[in-house]
Amino acid sequence: METQEARRAEIILVYEGADISRDIAPFLISFSYTDNASDKADDLNITLEDREGKWRNPWFPSKGDLIRATIMTRNWHGPNQMESLPCGAFEIDEITCSGPPTQVVLKAVSTLISKSMRQEQKTRAWENVRLSAIAKDVAVKNDLALFWDSPNDPLFERRDQVETSDLGFLMGLCRNYGIGIKVTDTQLVCYDEDTYEARPSIGVISFGDERIRSFRFREKTRGTYKGARLQYHHPIKDEDFEVYIRGDSEGSGEILVINQRADSLADAEAITRARLRDANKRETTGSVTMAGNMRFVGGSNTDVRGFGKFDAKYFIERATHSVNKGNGYTTSVELCQSGPQQTNSGSSGRAAAQFGPLQLDSGFEVYERE
Repeated sequence: METQEARRAEIILVYEGADISRDIAPFLISFSYTDNASDKADDLNITLEDREGKWRNPWFPSKGDLIRATIMTRNWHGPNQMESLPCGAFEIDEITCSGPPTQVVLKAVSTLISKSMRQEQKTRAWENVRLSAIAKDVAVKNDLALFWDSPNDPLFERRDQVETSDLGFLMGLCRNYGIGIKVTDTQLVCYDEDTYEARPSIGVISFGDERIRSFRFREKTRGTYKGARLQYHHPIKDEDFEVYIRGDSEGSGEILVINQRADSLADAEAITRARLRDANKRETTGSVTMAGNMRFVGGSNTDVRGFGKFDAKYFIERATHSVNKGNGYTTSVELCQSGPQQTNSGSSGRAAAQFGPLQLDSGFEVYERE
């Protein structure tokens, strides 16, 4: 009788161009790769046993060194099946030594978001420009191609970047319009969150599934709102814009008051909708740890079934893939429930007669590549 090989997971690590997978394996306690859907850089955490003192002496790594990582599985979902999850390239950002027992922890951040893009403070201005054009300028200056995946592309009269990093400035602009940011491969991806949350689910998380190690779901009212209001006086046009958007639930019963520049009444409505949606999207959240599954990545959707009131479609905000000696390969996901966050709107002011509630065709997609 032919013996079936046991399923297993292993880590492939390339350090400064050299494959150190076999050298590091005897010391590897745990490895984790976190894939964020938006706004945060992906990261690695590698914990190493160091009773012999090799990692804190002759093998001590240097901050800024480059690591490429891949998770490999064999026979995970069936005999003779091999799968891989390329995690990408990372730069060592922090090194910690602790004990007893003596351990060395390497923390690394994705190199796709350069240190300059994350940290260098810059000042510049744009006039009569769309958000996609600002994103393109930021991408080009950081040696990235832009992938614009949003039907919403607001036109700005003027926007100023003042002593702010490129990433921080662009994230702030995009957040006002419900646009997420992700750096992947050689691209800066700007995507419409509503559109991505409407995409088909990549899997199902079912109550009672033996592959689930733990779960936690939560519904809250604190930090959520029954509506949002924006008021802004345009000094050049001498016009007042006032917008109120009602949410799809009472939340905490409070009104979200937004102090934000708007170029028109339609712009004020777009900002108010996006900010209310962002505030309320974590009204229902969940976290699930399961046997390792490479399909679950940040920015995708999953259905949750058998959990009663919590059954719904959820957006994966963060997926962490971990391999360690005690628990093998596991995947943990942080979820927020997909769905509408606002219903009706009212608007007033001198420009109110010119604009109705903002309507977006969620089936329309715009792509721009370098």
